[in-house]
Amino acid sequence: MITRVLIADDEDHICQELNYLLGQEKNVEVVAICSSGDEALENICQLKPDVVFLDIDMPGLDGIKLGNCLKNLKNCPYIIYVTAYDKFAVEAFKVGAKGYILKPFSDKDVKEQLTAAVTYLDEKGMQRSGQAPQTAAPFSRVVGELNGKMKLLDQEELLMVYAKNRSVYLRANGKDYQTSFSLSEFENKLHPGMFFRCHRNYIINLYKIKEVVPWFNGTYLLIMDDPEKTEIPVSRNNVKSFKELLGI
Repeated sequence: MITRVLIADDEDHICQELNYLLGQEKNVEVVAICSSGDEALENICQLKPDVVFLDIDMPGLDGIKLGNCLKNLKNCPYIIYVTAYDKFAVEAFKVGAKGYILKPFSDKDVKEQLTAAVTYLDEKGMQRSGQAPQTAAPFSRVVGELNGKMKLLDQEELLMVYAKNRSVYLRANGKDYQTSFSLSEFENKLHPGMFFRCHRNYIINLYKIKEVVPWFNGTYLLIMDDPEKTEIPVSRNNVKSFKELLGI
């Protein structure tokens, strides 16, 4: 199946480099190259690309504002930000980005992000290239128990999954639901583009990080986007993977 890609960047040499690298990949078609956020939004609405490589600092709508606009589309494309700034990583993931590449990038950076995008789209069974998906979308809800009642939760609702006192809990919408699954089982169950195991006791929703604060011994403390501003540590063993994930 052809993966249809749109590129948006006001630097022509960046657009041309991305266009060249993507052109080396099988079953990839670059459907448009845009130089502003406004132009990108218009083309995305008309052409409905599967994947968008998007700059942040652009004329008109910047990449973050454009990302907020795209969130409201029925079939939002898979967004990969390509930027010279690492400071926007948290904002990028909060508006729905799945990938983040820092300039200057390598062909390996682009290939890895494209592979992740294709895998994600295949797993979700999304409509692509105007064709109906060949398989049904995977069951993405998880089950938690509260006050003797079972609750089906969408993965997007989860703030985190955590272990405490030999039990595992799902925190969603300010409530803690107990579950019979282990954290390791949730690592395989939850979508890898949305969740990250930052500590042996925590799996966090990347889209619900509000701040990333430098902490002891080169680690980080994550301030989550909930009323309690829950603080979650990134362990030393997971710092490298976390930095690579956010491009910092």
